[in-house]
Amino acid sequence: MSTGWQALETAVAEARALIAAAAPDDAVAAEGEAYVSRVMTAGLGGALLGHLFQEDGLSRPLPCHGGPNPDYRMRHAAIDAQRRYRLDGQINGSERVGVGLYSIGPNGAPLEVGYATFTPADCDVDGHLALTLAADAQGPGTLAIPTDARILLIRILHRDPLSEPARLRLEGGAQAAGPALATGSHDGALAFVARTLGNNVREYLQWTQAARERRNRLDQAPPELGATVQGDPDTQYYLGGFDLAEGEWLEVTMPALLSGYWSLHAYNYWYEHLQTSGVHDRNAVPDTDGRIRIAVGPDLPEATQNRIDTVGRRRGAFVCRMIGSSGCPTGIVRRLDREG
Repeated sequence: MSTGWQALETAVAEARALIAAAAPDDAVAAEGEAYVSRVMTAGLGGALLGHLFQEDGLSRPLPCHGGPNPDYRMRHAAIDAQRRYRLDGQINGSERVGVGLYSIGPNGAPLEVGYATFTPADCDVDGHLALTLAADAQGPGTLAIPTDARILLIRILHRDPLSEPARLRLEGGAQAAGPALATGSHDGALAFVARTLGNNVREYLQWTQAARERRNRLDQAPPELGATVQGDPDTQYYLGGFDLAEGEWLEVTMPALLSGYWSLHAYNYWYEHLQTSGVHDRNAVPDTDGRIRIAVGPDLPEATQNRIDTVGRRRGAFVCRMIGSSGCPTGIVRRLDREG
């Protein structure tokens, strides 16, 4: 067996053992097995098939871990401080484009080292946006590349299904030379996947622990996770978990007087998105007192207007994000046989 396959086999076994040790029951453990497989598959896709995910100088990631925001369309590219780049595009029907530069932390997590944002108000009358990225870049319309920057990560906030999302092109990157292999060799690519798999599972098990510690509530992330949670410097992030008995749901109340973008999305125990609708500033219905109460769980009252169905799961996690506002949401457990 090649060294690459050996490294990947070892990494998979170690990740499975970590997940099994953290799982509270058989159902969550079974979902953890699928989680490990998906993280590995996403790594293999990027390391061996990355050329198939590229368009206009940017790649589309497979967001299968780390509490991805379903309101975002993500794009990324490797970045080199010795190069000069130009990002051009049209914002179209998107609400916001966040352009971030990231270094790589000791655990493999991206750490923000530079950021620029565009809303329709920041674009010209035709919706055009442009950004020059270089180590010596200065002034409006530029973003300086620090020497430790390794990744360009773009978040496109787009929630209108009837409009076209932002279209972007990055120029200045290295030209592709046929089918991609991370590190330039097959064994190297597999070893890269092995490292990525181990780093991701260990990193997001800390998030799982944070959700357990925030049982049926939300709070700011622990300081040691703050940098990895804070992918967008303009966003306030709150992590939490739900752990419900039969017939229970969690009622989350959002802070008063929110303005700008906010959202609450649910995830399974391993912070994989449940592919179920969340609640946000565009679809939330306030109560008569002006507060927004959101029911989260598998057993929800019929009359609930703001609801996040956890599709059968009684244990899991969620992430609340706010741009332009702050204040921690609160949670209280309710029962179907008890009036709220």
